Amino acid sequence: MERDRADESREHAPLRQAEDAIVIDSTALDIEAVLGIMLQQVCQIQQQMG
Repeated sequence: MERDRADESREHAPLRQAEDAIVIDSTALDIEAVLGIMLQQVCQIQQQMG
């Protein structure tokens, strides 16, 4: 979190979240849970696109 704040506030090329970003709070999740959420999101977007 501290590194993110530093990256967001730097003068040159500050870190910015994309408008269409999907945010996954992985603080309390293991890698398998994060991957599962990512796969769900990808499948949902693919269905929306037809």
